[in-house]
Amino acid sequence: MHKFVDDTTLSEFIAKSGRSDMDTCCNELVQQSNEIKMNVNGRKTKEMLMGPIAKNPPPPISLCGTTVSRVPVFKLLGSPYPAT
Repeated sequence: MHKFVDDTTLSEFIAKSGRSDMDTCCNELVQQSNEIKMNVNGRKTKEMLMGPIAKNPPPPISLCGTTVSRVPVFKLLGSPYPAT
């Protein structure tokens, strides 16, 4: 038997005076993936910032030794979602 996971999406809402916990969430995802013998590809991972946080972004996320690319648009289930 083979198991295959194609995509995972993590989202968070950050208050105006809050901070991002996405780096912690990504690290937990990688740890859980490693435990079930699956790999996360940091080069294929993208980050999109939306709303006021895009004007004052948090530090870049590092995933599996790779800095995650920030993009203005991504596809989720085949539909484009532009950043606003």
